[in-house]
Order: sequence, then structure tokens, then C-alpha cells
Amino acid sequence: MKSLPTQLPIFIQVAKVGSFAKAARELGISAPAVSKAISKLEQEWQTKLFLRSSHSLSLTPAGEQLYASLSPSVNSIQNVISQLTDDPTRISGRIKVNLPASSIGQDIILPIIIEFMALYPEVICEISFDDRNVSIVEEGFDLGVGASINEDSRLVGRPILHTEIGLYASKEYIDKFGSPKSLDDLDNHSCLPVRSLTTGKMHKWRLRQGDHAVLLEPKGNLVVNNFSAAKEAAILGAGIACLGNWMFEQELKQGKVVPLLEDCWGETIPIWLYYSSREYLPSQVRLLIDFIVDKTRRLP
Repeated sequence: MKSLPTQLPIFIQVAKVGSFAKAARELGISAPAVSKAISKLEQEWQTKLFLRSSHSLSLTPAGEQLYASLSPSVNSIQNVISQLTDDPTRISGRIKVNLPASSIGQDIILPIIIEFMALYPEVICEISFDDRNVSIVEEGFDLGVGASINEDSRLVGRPILHTEIGLYASKEYIDKFGSPKSLDDLDNHSCLPVRSLTTGKMHKWRLRQGDHAVLLEPKGNLVVNNFSAAKEAAILGAGIACLGNWMFEQELKQGKVVPLLEDCWGETIPIWLYYSSREYLPSQVRLLIDFIVDKTRRLP
């Protein structure tokens, strides 16, 4: 019986990340060394494992079959080794995180990640702030946070927060223009629409009118393309915003911002933490997931 080729771990890493260069960085070797190892494996087995072009790299059917067969075994072995050798003082590695560009990412999750990094100074976190509906797996993220339900079967979703979405305006705006008396009265006020970076359409406001849920498309002269900008515009008296209650926590305490039409607010919505459903997760990723879950549970 032939011994297993030493190039198999390199093949698995290339198949996992979809790039010779990325695999080389993860493995700590040069990209030419990765390419040479894959070529040697293909020559030895007389089988093409990857389809290469100047712009893309993908598995052949034979490569897909090999990767599907090898991954569970390798992940199980790595998981056991990780559990046996994890030492909090030695945790290191890179974590790629996707967070909402709105303040839930910057004001709530980012401080938690910074606190985590203080405990594990050898960990490197690369954070992307983005309000798009990002494909966590396809774009190479280890974990992500978002309000929308992600139905990707390759992901595990855990609710970490629940938030109210409501209508807010500054005290300055209310003093000048008064408060709306009903949802219909919003037509007589300056609202702050937010245009989706993904679809190019305006985000609709999910509210309630009596016993019925309604979707309103806000009208206003100032249109922005992220929720943090809508928050700042509302604070500055530019109009009425429909945003999460966490975004105005300080301003509400200071009396700078006033909630409006609270009887018309919709149901609370969950904020989800998403990560790969694969059995093996790198130690630093598992630790950050548990840390975020624990810290968000303790939030008031």
C-alpha cells in the first residue's frame, strides 16, 4: 500500500481558500511552492485536480470528490489536536470578521472584539464594516453579525441580541416642526431615507398600524446610504429616522433625541452571529465566538 502523499495538506488548504496565494500565506510557504506541490500531486495520480485560469481557480470533479472525502477526517483530527493543545497564553492567528456598518457593529461588537484582543494579544482581527448581505463563506469570513436571516446551510446562526426598530427625531426638530400624530402624518414631515448599497432601493420602514404590519417607504430631501449617517442627520435635526434603539442610547439619556409614535413600532428583531458549521474551527475563532455570545448576554 502506498503512503499518503505529503502534498495532501496543501491540496486541502488550496481547495478550502480557492487560491494558491492565500493558501501559501496560511501555510507559511511561498506561492510557487504551493503550485509545485499541487502539480506534483496531479502528476503522481495522473488526475487534474484544479481548473486554472488567469482570474480564477476551481476544483475539477475529481478534485471536489477528493476534497469532500478528506475534509471531514482532517477536520476531526485538527479538532482533537486543538482541544488537546489549546493554551490561552499561546492563542494566535487571524480572524476575519464582517460587521454591520451601522453602530451595532461599531458601538457594540467592536468594543467586545477589542476587549478579546487585549486578552489574546497574538490574535489578528481583520474587520470589514458592510451593510450588504455578505456571503460569509464565499468571501472568506470566519464569522459575521447581521439582522437578516442567512439561510446558507454551511453556517450556524446564533441570536445574540434583540432590538427595537423605532422612529426618532431630535428635540430641535420637534421644537421646530412638531411631532407626527400618526403614520399618515409622516407625509407632512422630513424623513431620512436610507438607500441600500446592495439593491439601490430605499430601505422600507417596518411599522405597525393597528393590528397590521405595514411597510412604509420614507420620503425626504436628504437621502443617505448607511444607517450611521441617518443617525447623525437625525441628531442634527435634519428629520425623522427609523433606526435601532441601540443607536440613540446616549442621546436618549441626554434628552437630545425623542422617540416618536411608539405604538406604531414593529416587533423586536434578533441580531445574529454567523459562523461556519464545519466541525473544526480554529481555536481563536471558537474563542471569539464564545466571547461575543457571553458578552452580549451580559448587556443591559
